[in-house]
This record gives sequence, C-alpha cells and structure tokens, in this order.
Amino acid sequence: MTNRHSIYNTILVWGVLLCSLLCQLSAVAQSDTLVGQHIKTRHYQIGLGASDVLDTYLSRQKGTGIALTGLIISEQQKIGSRWSSVIQNQLHFSFNTDHNKNSTITEATYHFIFGRYFGWQLLGGSLHLQAGPAAVVGLGVLNNSRSNANNPTQARVSLNIMPSGIVTWRFPLFKRRWALRYEVELPLVGIMFSPNYGQSYYELFVRGNYDHNVVPTTFVSSPTFRQQLTLNYNIGRTTTISLGYLGDYQQAKVNNLKQHVISHNIMIGIVRRFQTIHYRP
Repeated sequence: MTNRHSIYNTILVWGVLLCSLLCQLSAVAQSDTLVGQHIKTRHYQIGLGASDVLDTYLSRQKGTGIALTGLIISEQQKIGSRWSSVIQNQLHFSFNTDHNKNSTITEATYHFIFGRYFGWQLLGGSLHLQAGPAAVVGLGVLNNSRSNANNPTQARVSLNIMPSGIVTWRFPLFKRRWALRYEVELPLVGIMFSPNYGQSYYELFVRGNYDHNVVPTTFVSSPTFRQQLTLNYNIGRTTTISLGYLGDYQQAKVNNLKQHVISHNIMIGIVRRFQTIHYRP
C-alpha cells in the first residue's frame, strides 16, 4: 500500500506542476503583442518559349532557339497597409543555333528582383494598381561553341533600378473567381560588367588590365525591360491555376559591343495564398 500511495502522490505532484507550467505558458502567450497580420502570395511558374541571343564579343552571328524559364514570385502585404513587397527569382536557359547552323550558343541567366509597391484599390476592390521601384540583379553566362574571340564564354553581371507597375483585375465568370494580372519593369539606370572591345579575360583577370569594365548604364545604352501577363483561375479558397505570357528583353550596347537575350515564354503555374500572424513578446 505504501508503494501505491507513493506512486499516486508522485503522479499528483507532477500533474500539479504540469498544470502550473501550462498556465504560465498561456499567460505568456496572452501577454504577447500582436505585431501584424500579413497576406502572402506565392506564384510557382514554369515556361517554354523562343529565344534570340546575340553577343558580338563572341560572334557577330545571332542565334535563335528554345528557352526554358522557371519563376517563383513571393508577395507580402500587411493587412491595413497599402505597401507591399514582391520578391522574384527567375532562372532562364536557352539553347540556340546561328543562321548558318555552324555553332551552338548556350545561355543561362538568373535574375533576382525585389520590388516595393504602393497600392490603390479601385472599382470596389476589383481593380488593384501597384507602382514602385524594383532592383534587378542579373547573373549569367553565354557560351559559343565556335567563337572566334579570345574566349568562347562570356560572363554577365548587372544591377538595374527599374520603375515597375502591377495591375490586377479580379472578376467573376461562370460562377468562378478569375484574375487578370499584368506586370512590367521599365529601364532607368544601372551598372554592368563588360569586357572592352578586343580585350581578353586573361588581360582582365590575370594581368589586371582594367579597361572600363564596370559600366554605368541608362535606358539608352541598356533598354532592358520585362513584362508578364497571366490569367488566374481559382480552384479553391487559397489555390489558383495561372496561364500566361512572359516577355524578357535583356539588351545592352557598351564598350563597342552589342548583346541581347530576348525570350518569349508561355508560362503555366500554381498560386497559393495564405495569411500569417506575427507576435512580439
């Protein structure tokens, strides 16, 4: 009996301690301050299309071919605020041949885009306008299998500050919720890396012969812009299917060299929308 009473007493003591701990945790949680509630939207897209590539550092022949693009868009907006942040990660590949079918031009580019937008709700909330600046970081590489230049591979690094706008129109159709979304980034100013005309990578990186290789750019010397149009169809309260077009026009004329990577892609994807709550102790 003594052992049994001892076990019961031990269970009772642990039970009291556990209840006390839970009450304290509940009190702490209730004392936390609500910082804000955010609406987050994630777009996951993949696309296939046509590409047009030129880099006169490697060859004066341009190439055309097939483009593959992956895109992830993350948008966050605090409930009650008219400001929102949009982060985009875009990975692009293209496989091209020149006009004479003599060389293969392979290109890969990664773009990181951060935009900060101020929004307006019009037409009872069915029309949403957003405008603000976007910073676009580009990293890329291009290889020409039969280049006559000193180096068959060209590296690309750039930073652009671009005015950006998004228009979203939500409407009902066939007892479903739809949305038409258009986004555009326009050229303004930036900076990019480029070898000079006739300069080899050996001269630049091994011998250290700098020759105007970090070049300021404007909308005149680098008329780069990007646009996307998508039609979104709701299949649930938080899930949407999207279908659209992505046009990406990366162009520059610096150091007596011309380069461009232009692609037109048909994009398909899925959109997820969810709400987060943030507390501060």
